[in-house]
Amino acid sequence: MTGIIKQNKTYSELVCLYPNARSLISKFDLFTAWVLNYSLDVIGVTETWATADIIDSELALAAYDIFRQDRPVNRAGGGVLLYVKNSLQPIVYEPSVSFPEQIWCNISSPSADTILIGVCYRTPNSDIFGTDNHDTIRTLLNEMGTGKHHFVLMGDFNYSIIHWPPLHEDSCSLDTRQFYDCLDDNFFSQHVSFSTRKDSILDLVITDEPDMVSDLTDMGPLGTSDHHAMLWKLPVSHILIESKRSVYDYSKADVEAIRQYLRMVNWEDILAQPSIEENWIAFSRVLFDVETKYVLLKQMHSGKTKPMWMTYKAVRAVEHKHSVYQKYRNSAHPACVKANRLASKAVREPRRSFEFKLARNIRHDKKSFFAYARSNTRCKVKVGPVLNDNDRLVTDSSEMAGSV
Repeated sequence: MTGIIKQNKTYSELVCLYPNARSLISKFDLFTAWVLNYSLDVIGVTETWATADIIDSELALAAYDIFRQDRPVNRAGGGVLLYVKNSLQPIVYEPSVSFPEQIWCNISSPSADTILIGVCYRTPNSDIFGTDNHDTIRTLLNEMGTGKHHFVLMGDFNYSIIHWPPLHEDSCSLDTRQFYDCLDDNFFSQHVSFSTRKDSILDLVITDEPDMVSDLTDMGPLGTSDHHAMLWKLPVSHILIESKRSVYDYSKADVEAIRQYLRMVNWEDILAQPSIEENWIAFSRVLFDVETKYVLLKQMHSGKTKPMWMTYKAVRAVEHKHSVYQKYRNSAHPACVKANRLASKAVREPRRSFEFKLARNIRHDKKSFFAYARSNTRCKVKVGPVLNDNDRLVTDSSEMAGSV
């Protein structure tokens, strides 16, 4: 996986990398707890193994926009995902270089500057896309080098590098040396200096400035992956969208007062308008007055990401798992193995229990059952933001409608 951003008014910290998900859908609950525990704002995932049979709602996270690129050929494996907090207003970005397994978005700042965020996976199997993917990844980097925007590219590049920089490694292949030379020629920085799988540095974080990434941390393997997740910080100024909205809380409405109010309404006079439209306006005005007087307002926060079945015990178990790994730095250590097993159990059991109770009570509470079922089969799609004719980011609904 790759990516994170923590928000603080108009200042963000971009962090992340979790490669080699190996069918993300099979460990999605653990992944969700991991995201919730670290309050991630941008997350990238490599080797999702997602296909057209897996719909977006099965991979969706609340309050995140999802950018997805499955493997474009009929071969198992591969695929990348990019999750971005919707309050950051990400917009899909498409480089001119068609590297098969990549996905990009851009985030605009108040100063109209843009930072590009990308995640990619370069398969080591030449029989899938041919040997041209070495040339294509270098062409992609050259395109980033000639662009006008800052960027972060993260992912699994599958170059067997033992030490970074690989200047004195006799075991380096010609393609590895050409890849490093391409980074060097474009004055790019690569920030990962520790092994991410066994003794190799396969997973990289590349930026166009040397000081963009800080506090890069090895988080160890997530679930059964043999690659290590990584977190890092990147100062990013961005346009912050308010995530609060007011809605009527009918569960706390004064129902008896509403009944008395409606009994006093002279419906014959109100609905005596000459047209259906005017009658509807008069009727809705009465309902609006009732809401205003007798139904309380409550604040809804769209930034909450905790699923209804997730317990805080599960979140703490995932946090404990990573703290144990930070202590021993060895996923095979008995303490790490135990913490990993307990975290997986703590995440798995609450969902099973929650769904069992829903199924058991379906005769008496069909509404909750079908609401939960719909939430797992529907993916919310938001419109915008969009760029107008002057290349200005538009977020207001009326302005976006006029820009189409």
